Amino acid sequence: MSRSILPSAVLAVLALALGGCGDDDAFRTDRPILRLTLDEYRIVPQRIVVKPGRMKFDVRNTGKHATHNLAVQIPEGPDGRPVELARTETMQPGERGEPIKVTLLAGREYRLVCTIANHDDLGQYGTVEVQR
Repeated sequence: MSRSILPSAVLAVLALALGGCGDDDAFRTDRPILRLTLDEYRIVPQRIVVKPGRMKFDVRNTGKHATHNLAVQIPEGPDGRPVELARTETMQPGERGEPIKVTLLAGREYRLVCTIANHDDLGQYGTVEVQR
């Protein structure tokens, strides 16, 4: 390959690769189980894209100091407030919670949040977007 074509080819490949990265920070899975970790004060992964159907949430508190839980919510119910669909029990640092199961509908976005004290305000929240 000539020297003038090589840089153009590299730029074209980079443009194609970066062009498909609209949701580059979203975790995507087709599996019916999500393994999440909670710590001071994050939910990992924070942005998730899944297929519709029954989803099992397997959650572990990997934090060192605080208790946490995980609630799956519809962000805005009929009265404008979040509607909680399921919630884990409160977990001490290092504990794994009993898994929860929720049926996720296509085209919806769900909110993940720790409902303890002000953990949500401190950044312990996430989203699950359901795409076909």
